[in-house]
Amino acid sequence: MILFLAEFLLIMANKVVFILGIGRSGSTMLDLMLGSHSEGFSLGEISKLPEIYRRHPSPASFCPTGTFWQDHFSQKDAEQLALGLGGRRLNQFVPLKVERWVRELVGKDAVLNPYLLLHERIQKSLLIDSSKYPDWVGQRLKAREFRQNKLEAYVINVVRDGRAVLNSYLRAYPDRTVETLSRRWLSNLEESERVYDSVSPERRLRVRYEELATSPTETMQQVCSFLKIPFEPDMLEYWKHEHYYIAGSRSARALIARYHEQPVPDAVKEVHGNYYADMDLTIKLDQRWRKELSAEKIKAFYDIVGDRNRPLEWNESS
Repeated sequence: MILFLAEFLLIMANKVVFILGIGRSGSTMLDLMLGSHSEGFSLGEISKLPEIYRRHPSPASFCPTGTFWQDHFSQKDAEQLALGLGGRRLNQFVPLKVERWVRELVGKDAVLNPYLLLHERIQKSLLIDSSKYPDWVGQRLKAREFRQNKLEAYVINVVRDGRAVLNSYLRAYPDRTVETLSRRWLSNLEESERVYDSVSPERRLRVRYEELATSPTETMQQVCSFLKIPFEPDMLEYWKHEHYYIAGSRSARALIARYHEQPVPDAVKEVHGNYYADMDLTIKLDQRWRKELSAEKIKAFYDIVGDRNRPLEWNESS
């Protein structure tokens, strides 16, 4: 009985942090900072694991650096993760909703609770998922592993001035229009708010990218307090730590490469020029939109989003 209780309490202590929001808002940076905690592990955008596995069915394909995944996960584990995270029918003749209900009823739903397997193999009490899009986070929170508190789920909504988000997307995807990206930003904002509001107040936190970049110590102290873990100053310099995350910001990966005296990837240079090659190894607020985003594009953005960006505006230059 005592052993059972000890194991139960150990499971209860395990946490998954879901970072919620839109891309280009600092989600990978926050992910890697938390993943640099002694009890943390950055999963990155693990929502992409099923597609990666479909193209290359091996745990070795999950991360381009190191051998962590193939060292800790078997081929069977990798297949189970791809199925559990895929959100598709396990049996082509049975709707997933029905199969989930039946499997849960008979206690055969381990495949649909992948974060328990991740915790078991990784052996860290804090896993961070920066897949971030609201439909993903909303669906994950419905799994039995969270509903029955086998794992503690926390949601951190990362937000950023929409003008900066727009500019970053335009730089990365110059073929897309301001109107298309503005509608996407607004839709994501509304859907993120819906998911965020559905989470109990003690399990949700909103973090501004600009505050994380300008006051990283104070912001991460707040985040650690929210997660009930001790703040570790060394976690701020995430580039010093080993990470094996699945997909995520190439910009964040560029600083890790810089620390290891490796060249900044060409794909990053194509989008950002020498911005990351020339910057110091430090947390820096990116306000390039002030110089790169024209008044016409800003007007087009506000014509679509109305006043929804007003609370998120960051009008300080640094």
